Amino acid sequence: MKSNPYRSFDKYVLRTPLLPVTSFEELTKENHVETQVLRQTFAGNTIIREAIFLASPILYGQLEKWCANEITDKKEVEKLTYSLLKYLSRMCSRCTPFGLFAGTGVGSFDEFTKIELDQYAKFERHTRFDMNYLIALSQNLTKDQAIKQQLLFYPNSSLYRIGNEWRYIEYHYNKSNRRVHQMVSLEDADYLRVIISAAKTGAYLSDLSQLLVDDDISNEEASSFIDELVNSQLLISELEPAVSGPEFSDQLMACLKKLKGVKPIIKTLEEAEQSIQLLDRRLGNPTKDYINITDAIKTLGTKFELKHMFQTDMVLSLEENRLNSTVKDQALKVMTLLAKITPPREETMLSQFGKAFYERFEGREVPLARALDVEVGIGYKQNQGSGDVNYLIDDIITLDSKKNFTSSLSLTAAQQILHRKLIDSIKLQQPVIYLSDKDFEQFNVNWEDLPDTLPTMIQVVHEGDEEKILISGFGGSSAANLLARFCHGDKEIDSYIREITSQELKLNPDRILAEIVHLPESRVGNILMRPVLRDYEIPYLAKSILPIENQLSIDDLVISATPNGTVTLKSLSQNKEVIPRLSNAHNFSSQSLPIYHFLADLQTQGKRMLGFGWGSIAELYNYLPRVEYDGIILSKTQWTIAKKDIEQMTKAGADDDKLEAALKLWNETHQIPHYVLLVEGDNELLINTHNLTSIRMLLNEVKKREQFRLSEFLHDNETVVKQGKNHYTNQVIMSFVNTQKSISK
Repeated sequence: MKSNPYRSFDKYVLRTPLLPVTSFEELTKENHVETQVLRQTFAGNTIIREAIFLASPILYGQLEKWCANEITDKKEVEKLTYSLLKYLSRMCSRCTPFGLFAGTGVGSFDEFTKIELDQYAKFERHTRFDMNYLIALSQNLTKDQAIKQQLLFYPNSSLYRIGNEWRYIEYHYNKSNRRVHQMVSLEDADYLRVIISAAKTGAYLSDLSQLLVDDDISNEEASSFIDELVNSQLLISELEPAVSGPEFSDQLMACLKKLKGVKPIIKTLEEAEQSIQLLDRRLGNPTKDYINITDAIKTLGTKFELKHMFQTDMVLSLEENRLNSTVKDQALKVMTLLAKITPPREETMLSQFGKAFYERFEGREVPLARALDVEVGIGYKQNQGSGDVNYLIDDIITLDSKKNFTSSLSLTAAQQILHRKLIDSIKLQQPVIYLSDKDFEQFNVNWEDLPDTLPTMIQVVHEGDEEKILISGFGGSSAANLLARFCHGDKEIDSYIREITSQELKLNPDRILAEIVHLPESRVGNILMRPVLRDYEIPYLAKSILPIENQLSIDDLVISATPNGTVTLKSLSQNKEVIPRLSNAHNFSSQSLPIYHFLADLQTQGKRMLGFGWGSIAELYNYLPRVEYDGIILSKTQWTIAKKDIEQMTKAGADDDKLEAALKLWNETHQIPHYVLLVEGDNELLINTHNLTSIRMLLNEVKKREQFRLSEFLHDNETVVKQGKNHYTNQVIMSFVNTQKSISK
């Protein structure tokens, strides 16, 4: 067996919540969560209050009224109690960064594990205006005639020519403030070619209109025509949103400072930015500081919603942030196992496209836009249902205890072994399935169909005196994807990500790694925004700040395919193969434009994502035990609870005695532990099954579901992340690079 060619980077990124899990345990330790105790928890903690305000200004407003005794209706108080308990549960248990609810910190591997958080006063934060507001502001500024005449305009980055037509994508906003895209066709003409050519490197509207003026066309007519091209979005201004490079607010300010007559706008924005910087000096700011900022920028005339006004990331300060290096060895051991048992990728939408492309065009190179055009090419996204699973993010197992085993159930060789072990564990009532190398000694390992760099997300937990990790998969086109959006707020993460992208570049010396720069929705820009990470970019309905020679336009890209459906993307100007990269965690498979979807799919062409999964087995059982491999947790214990299973608890209503009796029976029947997680996709809600308020919150959450899934909670004992006597949950993002890749030239 070929040895594992991957090595771990020397750094990792810790993610942990704002509050210790001990806070949730303390709050729910009695039979009920007393209303007064819950109210005091929020009223007496300025940091929690600020976190709630940033997450939901509406809920914060209700909290304020409740604390002022302005909400007294029993049903309203009950509803508010469940909402606040949900938010508190998240702040105590969920590690996913979201406002001030959780933060990140870079750590190093060492001879032992020691992770100790500093006091909150030393935590850092990074606040900026929401992209939703900044984009609305930039669009309004572009409509101002005095400003518009001073801006450079460029051709729409989706523009391409087919026969005697120009085609491009324009968008408008619907009633829900979501972008609606549509294809626009214009008849080709000499004057259009002149305008498009002149605007390629940026041109003022006055200069473009002068290109049209002659004996038959007046200045006014030419200007009017150019304005039409702007209104129909064939021409796009330099204020077009960017999702790479400096933060968009900085790019916007730099552009405004070149213009005349905008000093009041600049002054207002600069003062707002200064006020935001003051917010970032501490946690626990009063709401009025935010309101003062929003009141000041109302003078700019751009409408906004308070809930879509501020974006904040929290950077942890740690006295110690070290993990035992044995964790690296454990992760590599699991990677080797998963490389054995994870089956090859099945046919994907991309491979189906490639085969159809070859049937039609054989070995010819065809312009990308033409190939994906539904009228003259193959089109893309014909099979929306064939999205691939990302084991890191979409570890979703659908369970249905009503289904019976049939011979048509499809199991891989590894799942057949797992199924036999599951049957044995149920017979013997064993809570853990143990896997070993011997179970899979007949399996071959393949390292050729994995990405150059790989991320994984682990949890480090204590069980008695033993330190264990939970790790269930490795995947994604690049180890940079999960973390790049945090680069602007954390210099250490920025340095870490650049080390990853540098390694990827070295492994592809004769290929171009090009970052996809696209903005599908205004608010999505918050998770897409990252620095320039690569030498080349592919702009598509978003702006690139790179020099024009480093931008690979849509009409510069051609594709070809082989009989087996392998697609190659090539730049005509550079005469090199192009490997697209999307260094963020955007779920591009949902409602995305065909060219964007195609480029994003191309990142992982022929590449597996390694993951442990129950597969079709999960359809047979409403209980799945924990799975461990050499002391490493691959899968947590899971329960699927049907609506009928909680019927008696639901019927109990406000009767505590009836609920307590039904709860006791439910816990005994299903062997539910003290603390569990309600799982929905990648969202997890911590539940104390011995606390009636927590149980009623659970019942309220699932009341419209036919079934729901619970999983075991691994952090209810002593944890590795501490702050004095307080204990915190954790997630650790590790990254790996292939050090033995054969470099193709």
